[in-house]
Amino acid sequence: MGNILSNVRAWWERVQPGFWRRMNSGYRAAFVILVLVVVWIGSGLFGGHKPDSATSDAAAKTNDVPRVQVAMLTASPRDATLTVRGRTQALHWVDTRAQVDGIVRAIHFEKGDRVKAGDVLCELVVNDRGAKLDQARALVSERQKEWDAAENLAKQGAMSATGAKQAMAALEAAKAAERTQQIELANTRVRAPISGFVDDRYVNVGDYMRVGDKCELVIAPEPFLAVGGVSEQDVGKIKVGAPASAILVSGETVQGKVYFVATKADASTRTFRVEVELPNSDARLRDGVSADIRIPVKQVEAMKISPGILVLNDSGIVGVRTVEAGVVHFKAVNIVSDGPDGMWVTGLPSGTTVITVGQEFVAEGSRVKAISAGARA
Repeated sequence: MGNILSNVRAWWERVQPGFWRRMNSGYRAAFVILVLVVVWIGSGLFGGHKPDSATSDAAAKTNDVPRVQVAMLTASPRDATLTVRGRTQALHWVDTRAQVDGIVRAIHFEKGDRVKAGDVLCELVVNDRGAKLDQARALVSERQKEWDAAENLAKQGAMSATGAKQAMAALEAAKAAERTQQIELANTRVRAPISGFVDDRYVNVGDYMRVGDKCELVIAPEPFLAVGGVSEQDVGKIKVGAPASAILVSGETVQGKVYFVATKADASTRTFRVEVELPNSDARLRDGVSADIRIPVKQVEAMKISPGILVLNDSGIVGVRTVEAGVVHFKAVNIVSDGPDGMWVTGLPSGTTVITVGQEFVAEGSRVKAISAGARA
């Protein structure tokens, strides 16, 4: 045994590095302890233990469950409003046109001027129309005398009844020619058929106008219309005379009533024209302004939500994501109205818990941890 220990000691003296032999024995002991500590920390062989696998898996699963913020919705009575995108339009407007040929002699109203029905807008040069009227009047006077003479002769039996009728027919023909010349002369003045504002002028003084050429555009300020197209699913809900409103692009709301509902759909859009009559006594409304037409159709139990929580399912149906017993479900909704006071929807039972934050990152059937709005995660 002693020989063996001597041999081991001799072998150890030969194989140990020179720096180790020169090192103080205290440093050697410290170095050995350091090596043992490093090995213990790295491998856990000295006093360590391996974590329980079941506990680790449970913790991992808990950390994998996403958290979402939810809110409970309650229903309340709400007027279901049909919203239609449309525009304003004047109910009465007309392009005044020439009824005879002639050169424009005068224009009496400019764009923006207010006119009354019967006011002369454009005046044409009379030319020989006045002379022709004088000639027609002279012929009427002559035919009147001939008729008076024929009537007296017929009473005396000196003229046949046929001769007297011919004299009367000549008189009536002369009067008709006079009226024709009167109309021809009157038509040299293009008059406003309605009261309103001149919105456009098409000719200048000196222009030659033919029959049918436009003089000026006149728009009646009241009433005005808000016009839009309604789908075939909704047109049956609208009744003429029902209250309605129009929200202009400026934000102004004008109250009115349904004026007209078309019975034939537009061939290209498959929508039905709806017109809402709007008051415009102060002439503030203008033709062609974009407007949202809103028509209340019935009262329903609806819920107020933020438009940001709406999602689409794989079929393109609009809805929200709800949480029931920690599982995500998709619920389709119907939009009742959308305005400054929020979006109102139907299709959800009162007390439904909907996801308000995180709905984009979960899918149907996913397990989640629901956190109420305002609560700490």
